[in-house]
Amino acid sequence: MDSYVLQQAVGHEEAVRSIRQHQNNLIAKWQRLFRSGRQLTSIELVHLPYWCFTYQYHSKQMKDPIRGKVAVETYRHHTAILPESAQYDPAENEQTLLLPCGVPVPEVARDEIYWEAFSREKKRKDITVDILETSLLYVPYWIGYLQGETIDIIAVDAANGKIDLGIKDSLLEAVMASSK
Repeated sequence: MDSYVLQQAVGHEEAVRSIRQHQNNLIAKWQRLFRSGRQLTSIELVHLPYWCFTYQYHSKQMKDPIRGKVAVETYRHHTAILPESAQYDPAENEQTLLLPCGVPVPEVARDEIYWEAFSREKKRKDITVDILETSLLYVPYWIGYLQGETIDIIAVDAANGKIDLGIKDSLLEAVMASSK
């Protein structure tokens, strides 16, 4: 199975800036009234594994089928429809790749595409989703380690610079699995 790495667009300094901005938002300031704040102590770049499925979907309302890629995170099955403009490199000697978990689950990808198409199509029985190819895609994340009364992590998507709170459990599982 082919393995690829999604290109990183956000550097270390920008990731630190995103975390600090997140910590200074109104909700975080409000929470600090009731407990001491957590400070960013370190940050590292890791690559979280996703099953990447090339798909094709068609319906009776369309002349030509639509092709694209959908990624399914290997630990908690978070999904993401990938833009055509995404840049991939072969995963060769990358040092920060976390271990994948389990086997590809094309049903999760098919369901994601189906419901995305369903929101646009009037007659759902006319939608057909075919999985054409499966590969392994590593998505870069900056993990910021926060320390205060408790220790926590915060993830910054290194492809777009946005804080991703939903991926925290997957990152923790992947880091723990890779450390065994």
